[in-house]
Amino acid sequence: MSQDQLNSLARIFTFEKKLREAQSIVELRYIVTNELRSISPYIYSFFGTWTKPKRFKIEAISDIAVVEKTSPVTNLVQKIIQQKLTEASTDAHVFTLEAESLVPAKGEDPLPNQFIWVPCHSSQKGMQAVLVLNRNESWTEQEIEYLRHLGTTIGHAMGSLVDKNIFEKMFTIMRSAFFQFILFSGIIASMFIPVSMSVIGQAEIIPNNPSIINAPIDGVIDEILVDNNDKVSKQTPLVNFEKTQLQNSFDLAQQELKVIQTELLQAQQSSFNSKEDKALVSLLQSKIILTQETVNYQKLLLDKATILSPNDGTIVIKDKQLLIGRPFQVGENIMEIADPSDVQVEIQVPVKDSITIKKGAKINVFLDSDPLNVIKASVIKFSYEPELTAENLLAYTVTAKLEQEGVQPRIGLRGSAKIFGDEVRLFFYLFRKPIIVVRQTLGL
Repeated sequence: MSQDQLNSLARIFTFEKKLREAQSIVELRYIVTNELRSISPYIYSFFGTWTKPKRFKIEAISDIAVVEKTSPVTNLVQKIIQQKLTEASTDAHVFTLEAESLVPAKGEDPLPNQFIWVPCHSSQKGMQAVLVLNRNESWTEQEIEYLRHLGTTIGHAMGSLVDKNIFEKMFTIMRSAFFQFILFSGIIASMFIPVSMSVIGQAEIIPNNPSIINAPIDGVIDEILVDNNDKVSKQTPLVNFEKTQLQNSFDLAQQELKVIQTELLQAQQSSFNSKEDKALVSLLQSKIILTQETVNYQKLLLDKATILSPNDGTIVIKDKQLLIGRPFQVGENIMEIADPSDVQVEIQVPVKDSITIKKGAKINVFLDSDPLNVIKASVIKFSYEPELTAENLLAYTVTAKLEQEGVQPRIGLRGSAKIFGDEVRLFFYLFRKPIIVVRQTLGL
């Protein structure tokens, strides 16, 4: 057996160990959609189960904390999986789709056309879920075999976490009249229990009061000398603009200054015998002053072509390859320099889920890198007008400060955040959205 095969088996064993140690369905979904990359690389991973017979629901997507049911990508993949279910696909296999059918919405990039269908079977309880992976490259036979094997492992893990027999026993108890009366009375009474309104949004760790590096001149960036997350000290070179034109202008101004200085020297020597040369001396002296100012100005522009760090900190830059060769105007943002120990969290709250948010409201933040631990935060400010996010969702922006001490989360980490609002009755908490739909539909 080769070393690569041994490494693959080791990764499979590690993955199966994590599945066995999963304490909940939510944790298992996260492991399946995000940690399977070490065995078989992919771009997108979609995982879900059945809400009713022959009705599939996507419950987890790779690299996304909360599945947006109304997003174009989710709806597109939902239709693809629903079609595969009608074909009664019960074994792992690959399939491709035409590029035209993989465009989620107008103006958005299409999905890769290479898919692999991985049913998750339990030997005792049948098919538990379906895993669909997506990428640009074709799937190898070895990868298919690995995923077919892991499909049964995932199905067994899900079957152990969800015991259908428990639900059958509960249904038998619930059929009794006494239990139904107690249950109904308890539900009515619980409707008056005070609870806090809450909303969940996508969160990102951002720097607090970063130093903004703007373009000091009009020009094209020739070179970016730092990378994202690099630590820099004061006066460290960060960016070089294209200097060819600036250097030529500076050299030309210097040459022009030398010519005028030579003319002035000649005029001064002949001014003793010529009144015209005396007048020319004054004119040339004025021209020297103006030309010297031009030289100084061109030298200033040439010096500004190299941007230096104004202070110590960590570089925050999204994609430096997109900046190289791009023309910039004076004042345009290039990058930021942040203090990694001084961070805050930015949360995008969808408009359809918005609640009344006040300054100082409590927030629980769950980062994708550590989804099992909560980070406490509180609201600093929030936007009054929604804006379109990178996912083309209309959302309000909420900024909050972290309340934990010690080592702060790294800038750029993403996750989800739960924001707590005013206290309301449980009835309103549960039926707020149905009430909104009724009012919008009937006008009541």
